[in-house]
Amino acid sequence: MDEMIVQPQLHLMVGVLVLLTSLAAVVTTGRGAFRLKRFGRTEHGVFIAAQIVLMLQVMIGIKLLDQGMGTLQKYVHYIGGAGALGLLVLYYWLPKTSEQSSARQALGVSVASLVFVALAFFVGGLYARQ
Repeated sequence: MDEMIVQPQLHLMVGVLVLLTSLAAVVTTGRGAFRLKRFGRTEHGVFIAAQIVLMLQVMIGIKLLDQGMGTLQKYVHYIGGAGALGLLVLYYWLPKTSEQSSARQALGVSVASLVFVALAFFVGGLYARQ
């Protein structure tokens, strides 16, 4: 792993993918919470895809920090990336009382995670330009 070099452009491209999947998770969980009144297969799939892409982004970010890149914004990325992932994982720890409450919980953590992702992406981007 130490011999492998990751380019910062990969982090940017996966970051855009993270933003898109996080937004898709908010849209699908919102649809599930308000229109369908449940958290179905499609919503679960998009929710899980957002987590997988976010995990990939966190691993790429850790590798870039290991290479000595981005040390000025490491806390922004730790809080933004790992915090967003932690919020999505929080959904599985919340008590499920009904299908509708489960869907609303998924929507809540999806929105909070999207806020973290957007902040990390845009604030991290400002640091990267400097």
